[in-house]
Amino acid sequence: MKKTIKLAFVFFIMILCTTISAYSAQKDVLLKTTQTWDNAAYKKLKIKKPEVTVLKIIINVNEELPMHKHDLVNIAYVKKGTLTVVTDNNKEITLHEGEVLPELIGKYHYGKNTGNEPVELIVFYIGEKGTPLSVNK
Repeated sequence: MKKTIKLAFVFFIMILCTTISAYSAQKDVLLKTTQTWDNAAYKKLKIKKPEVTVLKIIINVNEELPMHKHDLVNIAYVKKGTLTVVTDNNKEITLHEGEVLPELIGKYHYGKNTGNEPVELIVFYIGEKGTPLSVNK
């Protein structure tokens, strides 16, 4: 009887250790927000036909994107480099590798590479199907 209990206990410990190691994935919250980087609150989203787009964007050294706006929610992850975003009223924010930017909605701005290597962005767009990802000024 004692041998059976010991074996059951060892079996239980083995299962517990296997279960713990099977779920050892690490997760880090990179962004959790209710507003864009200029403190404008997200309004209630009414999306009848949602469309999600993910882009990889590379901005070369000394390159500047055109002035544009987004009419949908988008989040940019800076995978590599240094990015400065400037609004049409000269408010700016600078981001570095590993940082996340909740982009402006409906406000004109542009991004520029202010570092010494290409900027690599992964940008997630969420909006109504068919909405342009950006509109140039």
